[in-house]
Amino acid sequence: MATRARREREKEERRQSILRAAHEVFFENGFHRATVENVAEQAEVSKGTVYLYFESKETILAHLLLEGLDELLDELEQAYAATSPLPADERLRRLSQAYLQFFKQEPEYFRLLVAMDRGRFQDSVTSEVYEQVFAASLDGLGWVAQAIQQGIEEQLFRYCDAQLAASVIWATLNGVLELMEHPLRREMVGVEQEALYQTALEIIIQGLKAALSE
Repeated sequence: MATRARREREKEERRQSILRAAHEVFFENGFHRATVENVAEQAEVSKGTVYLYFESKETILAHLLLEGLDELLDELEQAYAATSPLPADERLRRLSQAYLQFFKQEPEYFRLLVAMDRGRFQDSVTSEVYEQVFAASLDGLGWVAQAIQQGIEEQLFRYCDAQLAASVIWATLNGVLELMEHPLRREMVGVEQEALYQTALEIIIQGLKAALSE
């Protein structure tokens, strides 16, 4: 039993070592330019060893995303503060701020998400791995939908499809973050990233409230 436990521990240590190497390689070279050979070289293992643990480069990306999503979900859950009697609009502001802070602290994670969205990710990983990433991503969006649903039930927001409204917030805020990654676009907008981010959120919140004041 001791030998088996040691082998399992060594396998997990090797797996984590490969993930750490991929983290460095993907962020330094960009996901699409990086190769499994690059990851193997960084991890100081053979290419075949990498494939013993991960079926494809996209599978490595998926596991890095899952690590990042776990951290993000923890922060969103804390921001939502389910046990606190907060109004729905305040929950949305807290959730959005948590997302912005995560983006600032882990900017490479956003680049991984973009790499996943623009590649043939679903076709390159097993259905099980894809469902794990999909479910974790949906959980994050779920906190926003819950806040909107609370606002509808408390008549702070007009009636709408909470999941669809949450998707609009997600798309808008992600659009701001991606837009402001480019110096030319930042100059065109003429405000700091956080100011544009907060303004975009407030416009949506006021839109959710608008019909109630008419």
